[in-house]
Amino acid sequence: MNVHESVRQEVAHHDAPPADGKSVTGGFWDFKRVNQARSITLFSLGAAIGLAIAGFGLLTAKGTATHVVPPENVALVNQRPILRTDFIAQTETELGKPFGEATVAERLKVLDEMIREELFVQRGLELDFPGTDPDTRTALVAAVEQQVVADVTTHQPADAELQKYFEENRSSYATEGTMALHNLLLPKAKSTGPDAMATVQKAADALRAHALVDDVVRTYGLQEVVAEHASDEQFYFAQKIHLGEPLYERALTLNDGDVSAPVPAGDGIHVIQMVKHVKPLPLTFERVRSQVLNDYVTAAKKRLEDADLRYLRDKADILIADDYAADYEKNQDEKSAEPAKATASGKP
Repeated sequence: MNVHESVRQEVAHHDAPPADGKSVTGGFWDFKRVNQARSITLFSLGAAIGLAIAGFGLLTAKGTATHVVPPENVALVNQRPILRTDFIAQTETELGKPFGEATVAERLKVLDEMIREELFVQRGLELDFPGTDPDTRTALVAAVEQQVVADVTTHQPADAELQKYFEENRSSYATEGTMALHNLLLPKAKSTGPDAMATVQKAADALRAHALVDDVVRTYGLQEVVAEHASDEQFYFAQKIHLGEPLYERALTLNDGDVSAPVPAGDGIHVIQMVKHVKPLPLTFERVRSQVLNDYVTAAKKRLEDADLRYLRDKADILIADDYAADYEKNQDEKSAEPAKATASGKP
């Protein structure tokens, strides 16, 4: 007998059924042998666990109706919860006393008001008021904006943060400058000739030589613009309105007694005589702290609102009509470039 025949005989001996013809099975916990009872038990247990998980998912899925009010809610209106915390807060607000001191009748009255409100809110959503009613849309926009800036509203910045903001925007914290001036004009009807610019230049030279304004007006055919405000001391913003941007920028460069060079404009040729120019003076941080705080919060809100709007735009599918598409895209590109310009200039 060789080795292979010996091994085959041993295997056959071990695999042979017992002499009495009964199969040999292990105990319930003998995992080395097959046990029919154990197999059925584990199979049944797995099926029961699967059914339990499936049932829990069905009963707790969003939109699933339930007839049991969860403990954190005081009511369900069409499966929409009225939170117990909101109920307690509204009860105390309406009654002006602690919730524990409210009677059952008072609590039920508040609860009924909250249910009524929820019913009307749900009806408004069914009628698509957020999409069609201007007041509702305005309220929703305001609510979203408040939610976006909630962290900024509740955050109290430290003085170090405010001081840094103040230093970065120091030019915004100064006294308001004032100007008293004469704005003389050679009207357009007279300023089209070849000698018009020379005439206004002569008028400017006369003013520099301390000639009286009335004499210059009569001699050179000029007129005083906004005569009722002539030589009145006015704040920068008022003078900017009266003069317009180009003339205002020229006036900013003049000191007391200075006279500008002739300035061509759409209504003729102007010359400005500065009577008195009080320039803005910088203010200290301690004096304007409250204004700095307000500006700091406003700027932080603006940054958050802009970031939230960019996020919403990025994930939205916005289609613009052909006759506005190009202009709208250009406008958006310009708006996107503004934060970069502000950062480069050091402004928040």
